[in-house]
Amino acid sequence: MKKTKFLVLVLVVSIMLVGAGYAYWDQTLTIKNTVETGYLDVSFIDYDDDDWDDFPELCNSDLVTTNAIISPDGQSLDFTVTNFYPGAGASLAFVVENTGTVAAKIETVTGTILNNTALANALNYKFDQVVRKPIIGPLTYEAIDAVDADNVDDLAAGLTNALKNIVIQPGEKLMLRTSNILLPNGTEAPNYQILMPDTISGSQFEDTTTSFRLSLKFIQVNY
Repeated sequence: MKKTKFLVLVLVVSIMLVGAGYAYWDQTLTIKNTVETGYLDVSFIDYDDDDWDDFPELCNSDLVTTNAIISPDGQSLDFTVTNFYPGAGASLAFVVENTGTVAAKIETVTGTILNNTALANALNYKFDQVVRKPIIGPLTYEAIDAVDADNVDDLAAGLTNALKNIVIQPGEKLMLRTSNILLPNGTEAPNYQILMPDTISGSQFEDTTTSFRLSLKFIQVNY
């Protein structure tokens, strides 16, 4: 009887030892990652609705009127010039804002004539400078490759080339302008981006209106 009890005891101990050999503590560490993507959003904004501190007002020659209409999605600008005459100039309110969360730059500019192709392609278009307005800080001026176009297609191509390396940071506004130029008659025409050549004479284009659209395609900037 004692021998039997001994064997049972040995068996129980053996099982315990085997369990000790195979049992172990375990712990799982979990890392929760959240990735939030940024978004690209650049659009035209109304010059009159923005606060350009100490910035010269856009100007037109006497009696010339301009009207800029921004599309609901902010991706295109329809520009109309009325009462133009030979030797006159007008300013194009060209302001964009990066309301997204990633840096952006212009890939292409497209020009579409909406009314009176002959007149739109008889005008002269000039741009040579951009003005940056950061969220905080003063305005800064940057020279770009001068755009001097005699038709809307050349205007779009010139803007595409001149602006291809201009990066717009989130929250930044950018205005396209022209530095002071001299008209053929020797007078200074500050900030005129559109001019009617004084070589146009007679009744050519008299009592007519032209409209054209500029559309911008932006892409994100990868550093």
